[in-house]
Amino acid sequence: LYAAPRAERRSERKTTLEGDSRVVTLEKEDPFSAPQLTLEKSTGMEDMLRELREIQGSANRTYCILGTRHCSYLHQQIIELLSYALVLSGNHVYTSGAAGTNAAAIRGALRANSTELLTVILPQSRSKQTEDCQELIAEVTQVVQMPENDALSLDVASKRCNRRLVKETEHLIAFAYHDSKTVVRTTVEAKEMDKLVTVMYLD
Repeated sequence: LYAAPRAERRSERKTTLEGDSRVVTLEKEDPFSAPQLTLEKSTGMEDMLRELREIQGSANRTYCILGTRHCSYLHQQIIELLSYALVLSGNHVYTSGAAGTNAAAIRGALRANSTELLTVILPQSRSKQTEDCQELIAEVTQVVQMPENDALSLDVASKRCNRRLVKETEHLIAFAYHDSKTVVRTTVEAKEMDKLVTVMYLD
């Protein structure tokens, strides 16, 4: 897998969307200078769609799409469209198995008819997944299982799985509520690994 050099990644931005506030952190080329912060007030949905359009402009990158199981039908459509567009433009999408965000990411990638550009990493063995999840990933050709986590609780297994997903990819796109502890924690860990991180808060 291709991983952008540390210096290259530092020249790119990390974005966090919260409610109706769009906060963009621009990191300068000089590693010793302080990051610049730009705040722009606008509608939350407009911010989200604008950010997604910018993400879709890239190609040949590895993206991890993760998020809450509890998202609205509208948000699932947006996530599905994003995943579809990323794969269609030659990007490789990674996600995990679950309802909500991850399922939408899988559906979108499958619609692009490029199964080689979709990888699903399960937190435990395939047999431990829900029936709906097993039915959805039946169409996925690249499924990675983590049977070593079968004896763990799903919460602990999911945290380990998310960490592995972040390590495998260049850019994490997370959809979460502010109290989505596991997802929010994953974004913190991703930033600590110097990954590009985009967080779309749904509340």
